[in-house]
Amino acid sequence: MAAGPRVKKLLKRATKRAVGMAGGFVRHVGARILTYHSVGARVHDMNVTPVDFAAQIEWLAANARVISLREAADGCEGVAITFDDGYRDNLANAAPVLRALRLPATCFICTGRMGGVMVSGEDPAVGALMTWDEVRALAAAGIDIGAHTMTHPHLSQLGEEDQRREIAESARMIAEQLGCAPEAFAYPYGSLADYNAMSVRLVREAGYRYAVSNRYGVNPPSSDRWTLRRIWIDNTDTPDIFRAKVVGQLDALALLDSPLGIALRYGLNRALRIR
Repeated sequence: MAAGPRVKKLLKRATKRAVGMAGGFVRHVGARILTYHSVGARVHDMNVTPVDFAAQIEWLAANARVISLREAADGCEGVAITFDDGYRDNLANAAPVLRALRLPATCFICTGRMGGVMVSGEDPAVGALMTWDEVRALAAAGIDIGAHTMTHPHLSQLGEEDQRREIAESARMIAEQLGCAPEAFAYPYGSLADYNAMSVRLVREAGYRYAVSNRYGVNPPSSDRWTLRRIWIDNTDTPDIFRAKVVGQLDALALLDSPLGIALRYGLNRALRIR
């Protein structure tokens, strides 16, 4: 591992542990929505190995009330499971674990990249996205399918017509391929800098019933169902850190998605020369 990513990984773990110690007696009530990406062998921050994923989900099934994303949007308390982008390993490695434990989950797919890769130049052997046939197999395994735009752009950088096309066309394609319109939408990247009020309006106009960001945090019953917060799970999450995220000891990480927190994260990435 190059020096930059190694330092970043150490800093992330240290930050989580420090926040966990400070927030050990804090627990906010509401829905916690976990965000996974690939569950395989990608060399990426947001990849979780199949072994780690299985251990996390088995712990979750034994120690938390696992709810659907629809229930989370309706204000129920519990933990929902989501996946972004639509990696093939979600079908191969994640779905069997969820099915064996009879747990609900939602997978958000980029409809214009089916069968390709999310990161340009990445080895398809580890980074391939599902084909439509594979998405149908995932749906048949009991996983809800949501939309994640067509091409995964930063919506806030697009004009109204381009945003509308990305948001509405992805819903149309899912309805055409699966026979039912998606209820849920996930804003690509998902920080405050990556979508705007226009994005939220267009998602509602396109007929989605709720939408998720990637802003860290819990969702109290009064939360806006069009900008639900999530809790990202990544390769720096030890078993203790994962459990701390689920029970709320790391809720203060929501500060990282404030304007100041975003600026600090971008500055760190630039300093470490991480794209």
